Amino acid sequence: MLETLKGIDRDGLKLAYNVLAELALFVTIALAVALVIYAIVIRNKDEDYLAKARKLILGIVIGYAVSVISTIGVLMLTREIMGGLDMRFWLMFGLFALVAVGLAVTLVLMKKQIPAYKWVALGFVIAFAVYVIVIICVIPPVVEDEANVNQFKPLNWRMYLYSAILVAGIIAGALLGGKRTEYNAKTLTYGAVCISLSFALSYIKFFQLPQHGSVTFASMLPICLFSYMFGTRKGLIAGVVYGMLQFIQSPSFYEPMQAMLDYPIAFGAIGLAGIARNFKFLKGNVFAEFTVGSTIAILLRYFSHVISGYFVFSSWAMPGYTAVSWAFVYNLYTIVDLAIVLAVGLVALASKTVRRMLKTAERV
Repeated sequence: MLETLKGIDRDGLKLAYNVLAELALFVTIALAVALVIYAIVIRNKDEDYLAKARKLILGIVIGYAVSVISTIGVLMLTREIMGGLDMRFWLMFGLFALVAVGLAVTLVLMKKQIPAYKWVALGFVIAFAVYVIVIICVIPPVVEDEANVNQFKPLNWRMYLYSAILVAGIIAGALLGGKRTEYNAKTLTYGAVCISLSFALSYIKFFQLPQHGSVTFASMLPICLFSYMFGTRKGLIAGVVYGMLQFIQSPSFYEPMQAMLDYPIAFGAIGLAGIARNFKFLKGNVFAEFTVGSTIAILLRYFSHVISGYFVFSSWAMPGYTAVSWAFVYNLYTIVDLAIVLAVGLVALASKTVRRMLKTAERV
C-alpha cells in the first residue's frame, strides 16, 4: 500500500513538473524577447542610465533563475528522493562534494594570499584521485538492457583510454586558452550568476529524450559567455561545477566513468568556449570568436557523450544501427543545443552594451 502511495505521489510530482516546465518555457521566451527589446530601446541612453539598466536586468535574471530552481528544481529533487537513491548516487555525490569543498577552500586561501593554497590544492587532487580509484574498485560496471535489468560486465580499458585522451585535450585547451590571474569578487560573482542561470535554463526544455539527454533553451549559453569573458581556465571550473549540478538534477549512473563522462567532463568541456578569443586569425571579431569557441566546446561535449554512449548504452541501439553509429546519432541533440546557443548568443552579442561588457571583462 505504501509503495502504491509513493508511486502516486511520484506521478503527481512528475505531472506538476511537466506543467511547470512547459509554462516556464513560454515565460522564458517571453522574458528573453522583452529584455532584448528593452536593450534595443535604451541603447542610445547615457552611461549612468545604462549602468542602472544593467543592474535591473541582472536582478531580473537572477530572480528568475532562483524562482525556477526553487520550484521546478525542488520538485525534481523530491521525486528522485522518493524514488530511492542507491549507494552509487551517494558515492558520486560524495565525489562531487569533495571537488566543491576543494575548490572553495583553495579559492578562499588564494583570495587571502596564503601561499599554502598550492599544497592544499595538491592534497585535494590526490584525495580526488584516490576517491576515483576506490569508486572504480567498489562499484562494478553495469549496463541496463531494454528490460530495465542491470547486468554486470567486465571493465573496458578502451573506455578509460579514450576518456583520458579527451580529458587531456580539454585540460590542455583550458591551460593554453587563457592567462593566469588571481580570482576576485567580480569573477566569483559572474561565475555564480552564470552557473545558476545555466542550471535554471536546463529545466526549460524543448523536448526530453527517452534515454537521458534533452534540448534546452540555451542552457549552455551563460557558461559559454563566462568562459569568453574570463577565460578557459575559470570556464573549465564553472563547467565542472555545472556538470555536478546536472548530475544531482537528473542522475544517470551505470558505472563511474560513464557518470564522469556524461556530467563533469562533458559540461566541463563547455568551459573552453572562450578559447577562440586567442585565435589571431579571427582578428578580434566577437561574433566569430564566440561562434568558433562555442562550437569547439560543445563538440567536445558531444564526443564525451559519444564515448559514454558507445561503451555503456550500446544495448539501447535501435535496429539497423551499430553501437558506434547509434552513439553518434543519438547524441546529436547536443548539436541542436549548439544551434540554439549560437542563435541566442549572436542576438545578445548584437547589443553594443553586451559586447562592451564582454571585451572589458577581466581575462584569465
